[in-house]
Amino acid sequence: MRRIALLTAVIVLAGCGGGSTSSKSTSTAAAPAKRLTVVIRGENHRPLVGRKWHYAVRVTADGKPVSCRIHLQFLFGGAPVGEVGRHVLPNGVWQETFGASGNPPFPPASRGQSLVLEVTATRPGYRSARAGWPVVPR
Repeated sequence: MRRIALLTAVIVLAGCGGGSTSSKSTSTAAAPAKRLTVVIRGENHRPLVGRKWHYAVRVTADGKPVSCRIHLQFLFGGAPVGEVGRHVLPNGVWQETFGASGNPPFPPASRGQSLVLEVTATRPGYRSARAGWPVVPR
């Protein structure tokens, strides 16, 4: 029962992030030479339920910010439980605040649950990259 409440709460929380964009996948035979690097920085790993919580994502290649697409989602036990959004980053940087206008805060049902905010970055001609920021709302 608690898991169902958590999933419902995370799905409600995951509705934030504004519009989404669809991505087309293309298949290539040769592996891309360059690799993307994703870094997530959150305000902390223990956000307060019902309060604002800020995070930022930076995507680089060879140490320089690059334009790309990102997909943000919450994982619970390694399984996706809520999509935060898909975004195009013209400058390799994305930041957002849960609990600010248009983005709901962490709901009470998420309290004490081990979640991971996962970011996957893609760019044509580059290997995709993934990073996670663990959080346990309190």
